[in-house]
Amino acid sequence: MTQAKKIPCEIISIREGKTWDNVIVRRKSTGKQMFFGKAKKDLTISVGDAAYMQVEAMASELPETPLRVTLYDENDTKIDWVIIQPTMFDVGR
Repeated sequence: MTQAKKIPCEIISIREGKTWDNVIVRRKSTGKQMFFGKAKKDLTISVGDAAYMQVEAMASELPETPLRVTLYDENDTKIDWVIIQPTMFDVGR
């Protein structure tokens, strides 16, 4: 994986599931939202909390290199991660 980029965001929704919690965050720079579906239930996060996403390009032979987006709270505790295509997430902003 290449160098990671940190992107500030805010937690806007936490929904309790049977096994995991679902977390939605909003990027501060663009207002775009991202869904994370496997957050551990024992985390101490709340709606309105500051967080950040760390974005890394993954090694790939595909024409469009997938991105691994990891969500952390402001204390650097890992909340969840997803793999997405770059067209879904503009890292440059």
